[in-house]
Amino acid sequence: MQYTGSQYIGDFVDGRMEGHAEYILPTETRYVGEMKDGMFHGEGTLYFPSGSRYDAVWENGLVVKVSLNSPIWTHLEKSPRALMTVETASTTRSRG
Repeated sequence: MQYTGSQYIGDFVDGRMEGHAEYILPTETRYVGEMKDGMFHGEGTLYFPSGSRYDAVWENGLVVKVSLNSPIWTHLEKSPRALMTVETASTTRSRG
């Protein structure tokens, strides 16, 4: 993560991000929620610098259910799936 400029606030299990955490991306987008095996997993919210937020249930880094309580996005943002595809690579620690 030090190479990508991301910041992780939370616990590690076997060297992987795990449990309730906050993950701040270099774009200042923040994820607050559950992590498992280094990926967004469980209930979590993405907070965008524009003020928009995205509440969802995640499974292995992908959205599986959008919360009905999530406010409508007021600004065009990247697709959450595209965001996770790009950002998940930066959240995975090498095991070497």
